[in-house]
Amino acid sequence: MSAPSQAALVTGGSSGIGLAVAGALLARGYAVTVLGRDSGKLGKAVDHLGHEWGRGAAPEVHGVVADVAEAGSARAAVAAHAEHWGRLDVLVNSAGVLAAGPLDSYSEQTVAEVLDIDLRATITFSQAALPYLRKAARDRGRSLIANIASISGKRADAGFSLYCAAKFGVVGFTAALHQELAGEGVAACAICPGVVDTPMADWARGWMPRSSMLRPDDVAEAVVRVAEMPAGHVPAELVL
Repeated sequence: MSAPSQAALVTGGSSGIGLAVAGALLARGYAVTVLGRDSGKLGKAVDHLGHEWGRGAAPEVHGVVADVAEAGSARAAVAAHAEHWGRLDVLVNSAGVLAAGPLDSYSEQTVAEVLDIDLRATITFSQAALPYLRKAARDRGRSLIANIASISGKRADAGFSLYCAAKFGVVGFTAALHQELAGEGVAACAICPGVVDTPMADWARGWMPRSSMLRPDDVAEAVVRVAEMPAGHVPAELVL
């Protein structure tokens, strides 16, 4: 297989925002690796993306089963992507989970899961991808880390202390990384949407009409827009 001209890796790519982002990047000519921890769900997502966006005999999409909460998953997944496509231009950290309720309702397992998936994996995948992104920036003048955060990373709400802690962390991490990588051609941007119409938003359906929610495609369009900006023009955060 010849190396593509540009390639992206999307965590949490088997559903919701991640799946929409993968489709939008495929539509813009990226070869894409999608990650998911459920092999059956991931296989369906790869089939869907290949059917919708495959070009020629071989669809430009590759699936890797990975649980981003597991230690070592970032290095293994990024290596699998690099072996398959030969390059990495865009990393999208989209895997996420939500916990809602008063602070004393969270078990230690829930605290660990939310922080591991929403925050720690964002950091470890960025670490693992950085050598490849730096090479892409040297070759093409730009590359991107897009971290799907949340408006809950900008605004605190009662009943969401754990989720806010994780997403505030993502926003802060991305802002610091944005400064750290300035001048290297590698941009970092935290995408901060409001309520998005995915199963994660089921808690809001009793009071928020679906028409008032963002669509996964809205977030995907924001990622593509940032990916096409010159690296020096990419903002540290983008609130939707």
